[in-house]
Amino acid sequence: MTANDVLHALGEAADTGNVIQSWNDSQALLPKGPLAPLREANWRAWREVCTFGDEVDGPLARTAAKIAGNEALRRLFWHLYWRLLLSPTAQPIADWPKLEKVLGEEGGVFYLLAALAVVPRIEANYARLGFPLANAHFTCQQVRHFCDDNYRRGNQGRIGLYDSNINWLRNYTERRYVRLGRLEYWLDPTPQNYTVFRHRRTGRVVALAAPGQRFDADGYLHTDSARYREGEGWTTTFALDETSATGYLLDPRGMGLDRQVTLSLADWECVLKKGDPVLQMHIPSGGGMGPEACRDSLLEARDFFRQYCPNEPVRAVTCASWIFSNLLETILPEDANLNCFLRELYLEPRPASGNDGLWFVFLQRGPIDFATAPRETSLQRRILAFLEAGGHWRHGGMFILFDDLDRYGSQVYRGGWSPDLPELRG
Repeated sequence: MTANDVLHALGEAADTGNVIQSWNDSQALLPKGPLAPLREANWRAWREVCTFGDEVDGPLARTAAKIAGNEALRRLFWHLYWRLLLSPTAQPIADWPKLEKVLGEEGGVFYLLAALAVVPRIEANYARLGFPLANAHFTCQQVRHFCDDNYRRGNQGRIGLYDSNINWLRNYTERRYVRLGRLEYWLDPTPQNYTVFRHRRTGRVVALAAPGQRFDADGYLHTDSARYREGEGWTTTFALDETSATGYLLDPRGMGLDRQVTLSLADWECVLKKGDPVLQMHIPSGGGMGPEACRDSLLEARDFFRQYCPNEPVRAVTCASWIFSNLLETILPEDANLNCFLRELYLEPRPASGNDGLWFVFLQRGPIDFATAPRETSLQRRILAFLEAGGHWRHGGMFILFDDLDRYGSQVYRGGWSPDLPELRG
């Protein structure tokens, strides 16, 4: 059966791209017997590791039986499972069918069954890395968070997974990636292009923007060139030699500055640059962002990777997310947990489209539909009020250096900050 034969048999529209991708490769490896993720002993054990309760057993059992008894559905499920976890290279799932004609309201369980099979793959990856099994199982609970905090929220409490979430799971099976407390981290070279310096005497930290970035008059970046006004803003340059670094300042509150400085390397040490190993942070769904929880997770991450990856000279944690939009400091109350977190970090601007990351808030693709967007939480209501008043949404990035984690809580980057710092006067 071809991919479109299968889709036709399931009452779904023909596919022209993503479902068809690598179909012959997966079907050549289709087992003749029962598929591992559909065996009750397996999915029961895996859902326990992911901290689901037994209330999910009914939907899981019904859906597994329907898949096993329908050859077209079985072939599509194998293709999903193979693409998600077994293919030699990552092959993200996109715009796959909801399968409502064959599975009704339990179409999302089809994807959840495949996601639960991530458990033994994570266990194997952690064994390879020498990470503790307990950490593997703690990380596995992300499957439940994707279900409870996203899919259930958007589907009247029914269990399942969105395809946009299921793709993320492969990261846990291949990378040095672990959940520690409230946050998740993986060790990789930093893709960020800014350069960070610390003053050798005072400890003051400044970041210089990457070259060739076009900032608007307010110090922000855009993906749409129409957002820039003629004759306003600036384009950055950066130069580094054996004695000095020259570039444009990034304000730790999350914007660029039209201020070029030259730092003498006799006074300033380069502590972070593109390609350096860092902990890239992911903020999983599933709970508050209290200052203590964030601090404890960051400290645990520093200690964990120093213990289990001792040969990696990691100096910082970095991340890009809607959560690091400095707009939140004007939208949310001053004492909101997210704002308390932002003030402890060095924020930096990212090119914004106006819709970055808002799916996680509203579970809507593309531009927000004000008529249908949920207004259940104060965060949703405040962001919608900002957008309805004509505001342009942007996301952002951050870093925090390992050497500054012990001073978490003191706003180490913002305290006394000014573009006219004495250290910058040369």
